[in-house]
Amino acid sequence: MGLFSRRPAVAVDVSPAVVAPRQTVTAVVSPDRPIDKVTSATLEWGYTNFYRYHWAGRADSAMAAAGEALWMSGDVGTNAGGDRDADEWVSVTKVDLPCADGVFTGGSAVFRVPSWAPGSSPEIARWSCRVIIERGGRDIDTHGEFAVRVGRGDVAADIGGVKVIMGAAETVIAVDLESPVCAAGEAIRGIVRLTPTRDLPDGDLAVCWRKSRESHPLSRTPASGGGLDGPIIGLGKHIPLRTGAQVALPFDIALPVDAPPTASAVHSSMKWFVQARLFYSGLTAPMTERVLCPIVVVNGVDRG
Repeated sequence: MGLFSRRPAVAVDVSPAVVAPRQTVTAVVSPDRPIDKVTSATLEWGYTNFYRYHWAGRADSAMAAAGEALWMSGDVGTNAGGDRDADEWVSVTKVDLPCADGVFTGGSAVFRVPSWAPGSSPEIARWSCRVIIERGGRDIDTHGEFAVRVGRGDVAADIGGVKVIMGAAETVIAVDLESPVCAAGEAIRGIVRLTPTRDLPDGDLAVCWRKSRESHPLSRTPASGGGLDGPIIGLGKHIPLRTGAQVALPFDIALPVDAPPTASAVHSSMKWFVQARLFYSGLTAPMTERVLCPIVVVNGVDRG
């Protein structure tokens, strides 16, 4: 064997490539040749969890020193921190692979996807089988990926009610959904009901979907923000808002075909809402009313 011999290659084949919660997936680990000097060989099932965190910068960094100089000169607002993308490996289960007399020749394992598994998406989770071989030479750390797709039968429909996020609720806004579970690429349908608590100026009503990725890393400061509003759909203009006269307006909101599914992972979560917004007419009108109604988004492609 030469001084600069090639490191053994290890293939991790996972099948099927697409699974649902509660289904099983199999991994077959095959090195291109027997690997010697092995002290341990393990196989972990889990996911890479994506999130954002706030980095405050280092007190001794050049940027921090420049920031202090700007403070002294009156140019306030520069710092060496900011929000950054990150990911963490989350291990769900771990098994030892056979390794006789310090030689690894291959192995396999079966994994049942948990019912709570977050669906695969570039924003939350990438599922894989991770093989780690510790040895006298260079260690080997490789993955075999698979996708977890979440369907209507994999989620709970009890998700809570409408939440007021702006305004004094002088008009009570209710959102009645045709179904709280919606598939990517399909439409969210329902009715917005307006119940004025007193005679109010006429109003303009609009709705949209809202996507919110919440980062909650265990050991870092989470980044703020993460919300995105979809296209605004107007439902009515100059709507009379009078005491005792409820107004009901239907809506139909298209979800993006690539909408990531609702998910809850260790370091981040994906949440979806229907957002309704009511503007009052006039310069002395009450504050704009805004509410969120939670929905559950699942994958839109049927599993074969």
